[in-house]
Amino acid sequence: MKVQGMFMIKWGVALLGGVVLAIPVLTYQLAKFIGPGLHNNEKKIMFPLVFFSYLAFLIGVVFAFVILIPYSLNFFTSMGMVEVNNNFSINYYFSFITMLLLGSGVIFELPIIVFILSSMGILTPAFMRHYRRHAIVFILILSAFITPPDPISLIFMSIPLAILYEISIGVSWMVKKDK
Repeated sequence: MKVQGMFMIKWGVALLGGVVLAIPVLTYQLAKFIGPGLHNNEKKIMFPLVFFSYLAFLIGVVFAFVILIPYSLNFFTSMGMVEVNNNFSINYYFSFITMLLLGSGVIFELPIIVFILSSMGILTPAFMRHYRRHAIVFILILSAFITPPDPISLIFMSIPLAILYEISIGVSWMVKKDK
């Protein structure tokens, strides 16, 4: 660890926690700012959209914290030999945890993004069903970039993403049905 390591870790944890806790307030302020420029039907969906967006992010963070991180750490620590003790740098450890938490939180926003794109008429359920195979390959590639380079983390990230993709098809179908 560097001389300023503990200070930077405490500062990073405080900053990350502050940003996550401030997101509802920031989105509320953003909604109040852009609200006057929206039509009534757009205003009706703004609160649920912001709420579910935050909820999806939190579910992604909890998923990473409860499932992805423990299995990833277990996999990486089991790769060592008996004679060699794992000695993690706190900076790299915090960076690893932060990347997985934020990456998972952002990825769980997929149904929200699909809702917005479907509402704008850009995505349709038929399009998403037609390109399902391509999406699965993309999910595997994306999971490989987000997770550590091991098959266990890749599987633990790609299966929920595939489920999120299927949920997103349902979201797109509901948006199209309402139109």
